[in-house]
Amino acid sequence: MGQDAPTPEDRLISRLGIPPDEAKALKVCLTQGQSSRRALVLTPRAPEGYIPPGAQTGSGEIPPWIGEGIYPVDETVPCDEDSCGAPGDYAEGYYYPLDLSSVWETAPLSQLPPPQRCLDMCAAPGGKSILAQARLRPGLHISNEIHPKRLGIMRHNLSRCGFFHMFTQRLRPDQWAAQAPECFDLILVDAPCSGHSMLAKGIPNPGCFHTSTISGNAKRQRGILLCALKTLSPGGHLLYTTCTYAPEENEKTVAWLLKRNQDMYAVETPALARFQVPSAPFPCYRLLPTAGLGAGGFTCLLAKKGSIPSRLPEIPEELLAWPVRER
Repeated sequence: MGQDAPTPEDRLISRLGIPPDEAKALKVCLTQGQSSRRALVLTPRAPEGYIPPGAQTGSGEIPPWIGEGIYPVDETVPCDEDSCGAPGDYAEGYYYPLDLSSVWETAPLSQLPPPQRCLDMCAAPGGKSILAQARLRPGLHISNEIHPKRLGIMRHNLSRCGFFHMFTQRLRPDQWAAQAPECFDLILVDAPCSGHSMLAKGIPNPGCFHTSTISGNAKRQRGILLCALKTLSPGGHLLYTTCTYAPEENEKTVAWLLKRNQDMYAVETPALARFQVPSAPFPCYRLLPTAGLGAGGFTCLLAKKGSIPSRLPEIPEELLAWPVRER
């Protein structure tokens, strides 16, 4: 009898070029959906000295890329979709829960100085914006989300957690490029993607392995990145992240961008060295759920050649029309 035909998972895994044992373990993660691991980010509402119940605090258990005010959750603590360990504290806005891999994705930010201005271009539900606040505390921060329902969820999350110094918007990437050229020295692009990590969390994601899904997302990501670069100041940084494992949406998208923009280069993150994508000739990193650090993802920090001006171009007042307010 012949061998069974390769599954969609098999075809993706073969493109990652990982050892057979890890490939087998990754397929288990994708088919059994038990690889999520939570982390808690403290917010401005948290009392001084507050440590969330269930948080791991032992120095030997905390990866070096975690960051101050961010806690992995003990794996024995029950977590639902929202709260984790202390539902009452969650309701008070003391912490924001997310997958540990989201914390990993923002690790490159910790090596940067606080930016004058940060734009989170694809921000809902708000986790990357909150992590940027925890790691950098930007002088001005705008969280952008084009879809009204997701924008409402994000504004609720930011308000619940007490981020009243931030602003939100709902512009398309091309509108940002036209209205705010070179206005930001930090851009976050947590790009829409095929979302393979959803399977590792046990969330159904039909069609995520299909060639048209992956290629369509890659095309969309390139368009978003090109617009984002137009809003980026000389000397500024752009953090590109996804929650998928597909090379076409990750390192190949970054390679495409670097080839067409000679003033951009990728920045090394020493704390993530063991996650370096082996096939990429520039610093970029992939986390697979087999590492036990959450559902996985991709991250790459890009920099624009030049120096950040002491005074960035003025932002049109209408882009600051939606401050986060108390509920």
